[in-house]
Amino acid sequence: MSLVMAAASNKDEEEELSESEEEEEEEEVLSVEEERSVSKESRNPRPKKRRESICAEKLSDDKYDSDLKVIEKSESEMSRISEICMKNMFFSHLDEQQMKTIQDTMFLIEHADGDVIIRQGDEDGDKFYCIDSGVVDIFINDGEERKLVKTCQAGDSFGELALLYGAPRAASCIASGDVRLWTLDRISFKRVLMKTTIDVRTVNKSFLEMVPLFSNLDEYELLTISDALHEESFEDSQAVLTEGEAGDKFYLIKEGNVVCTKCQSDGSIKEVKRLTTGEYFGELALLTDKPRQATVTAEGSLTVLWINRETFNNLVCIKELLVRNMGTYNI
Repeated sequence: MSLVMAAASNKDEEEELSESEEEEEEEEVLSVEEERSVSKESRNPRPKKRRESICAEKLSDDKYDSDLKVIEKSESEMSRISEICMKNMFFSHLDEQQMKTIQDTMFLIEHADGDVIIRQGDEDGDKFYCIDSGVVDIFINDGEERKLVKTCQAGDSFGELALLYGAPRAASCIASGDVRLWTLDRISFKRVLMKTTIDVRTVNKSFLEMVPLFSNLDEYELLTISDALHEESFEDSQAVLTEGEAGDKFYLIKEGNVVCTKCQSDGSIKEVKRLTTGEYFGELALLTDKPRQATVTAEGSLTVLWINRETFNNLVCIKELLVRNMGTYNI
């Protein structure tokens, strides 16, 4: 009897070992397949996931209909806020009453060198910042790499993305030296700025997405450039820039065509290039401090978007692209 029981026990153990070995073999097969899959993806990386759709928060939430909190300020502080706002795209479209509301509701905060004002990924973003004095560097973490995308100075603003779209903070903003910031809370921002800000940046961003130069930029970089753009129109035969002049703007053609001409040594004028919607010009003078290398003239009605020199120098993402492409137009 004991021999029979022992044999049965050994048989059970052999079956358990066999099942265990089969499971281990299956796990090994899966592991090999996973390794092959990872190896394949490493050899053939997927295209960069550049943009995901971001939807704005609703504007009609009852919680934003309450009275705004007015912060007492001196006349000099009110004047300083007005001065900063006049230079900022977010406030350029506001009427007198809206601007007064901004002045009333802003409050001052200060940060020391190295302070993290905004941390990428935080989900409790509830403030919008305008720089009174100092410098703030904006970084995006891309895997293990931290990439500087913009340097903000007095008059610049940041922190709007989380408030506009209800999304986590898209970048880290770090004080470079002592910084004074005029700040809007979420309620004040949504009440005064949100609708018009979304309208303007949506139009600009949609245009940038069609420009080949920006095809590899991510969502945050596109929105950063969108916020820096100013629109201007020109009539047929009107010069946008003139050869030999100092340059202080970079241009994108939003709609229309331009003719580029250069003065020859014998005094004649030679056409060197024609540009159309989605193309750009004016970068060389900003990258090299050389005078304009050609005259650019509107051919028919023309609408351009431009970025001034100061903002251009702070937009690291766009400067890097243009340096790589420098010489394409030489204008």
